[in-house]
Amino acid sequence: MTHRTLMLLVASIAFAVVLASCAAQNSGTGATKPASSSHNGKIAFARTDNRGQSHIFVMEPDGTGVRKLATKPALDNFPAWSADGKRLAFEASEGPNDLNIDLYVMNADGSGLERITKGSTLDRMPSWSPDGKRIAFLRGRWKPFAKENTGGIYTIRADGTDLRQLTDNPRDEYPAWSPDGKTIAFDRLTKESGGIYTVDSDGGGPRRLTDPPEGFWDGEPSWSPDGTRLAFTRTSGKRPNRPDVFTMNAEDGTHLRKLTAKTKGAYSPDFSPDGKRIVFVGWEGGNKLAVMDADGTNVRRLTPDSKGIVDELGPDWQPLP
Repeated sequence: MTHRTLMLLVASIAFAVVLASCAAQNSGTGATKPASSSHNGKIAFARTDNRGQSHIFVMEPDGTGVRKLATKPALDNFPAWSADGKRLAFEASEGPNDLNIDLYVMNADGSGLERITKGSTLDRMPSWSPDGKRIAFLRGRWKPFAKENTGGIYTIRADGTDLRQLTDNPRDEYPAWSPDGKTIAFDRLTKESGGIYTVDSDGGGPRRLTDPPEGFWDGEPSWSPDGTRLAFTRTSGKRPNRPDVFTMNAEDGTHLRKLTAKTKGAYSPDFSPDGKRIVFVGWEGGNKLAVMDADGTNVRRLTPDSKGIVDELGPDWQPLP
């Protein structure tokens, strides 16, 4: 959800400038979470430097121990932890002008890098199934001078086989697999507005959870570990520089609550595995990572300003047994 991530989303909705698209995770954003009895591991995220290079990093929940993982491609984004915390999926391309983006999987320490999608498509924003067998993602097909591009939400086995299409709308993005494995949440964006939807993981028609007024876009859904709530980003065309994080009932979209009213822009939320905190990207001081309690209190910055670092995006919290 890099400015590169943000600008992709801006392109997809024509007005919003927070999501990459788009945006996306961001985002950091969110990978599948196991039961709420899990413990909080490391936070994975993408960091972009002033040369335009983007790589996957991890850090401790308190912001210490920042470490770059060994990755081969030039532009790496949207890291997503498997439910057992042992593997990371992410998207990558060879450069900012590369129209081909693929999905990769690696071990938690950066070893064992494998490319699982290939072809002239934009394969982005991965999210693991709870059993670790499949990965949901956005597949877009971009053709120069085409009147209309195509795409949708797909799933694929973690070894790159058995591709399945779930939706056929090119404006669908940010898939997030539910903790029980039955549902995938995503957002669907138009020029007028955008809402959060869900679809059965084995197919079926999408169900709309949010229907914001014209000029508002909801995106980047992230499940609470117990599957009862969804956190997401809401952006207004009138205040594009002040996105906010909301939560709602995951079953029917009720009990809408704004968590970040006092922040200067917040997006790409992701629940901690124990369900007590939410990591997100804040605009105060640049696109840097921050954390808050799940009720929106106790907001604090995780990463300080650093020379040469432009953006930190797409955070995803590692679940540990």
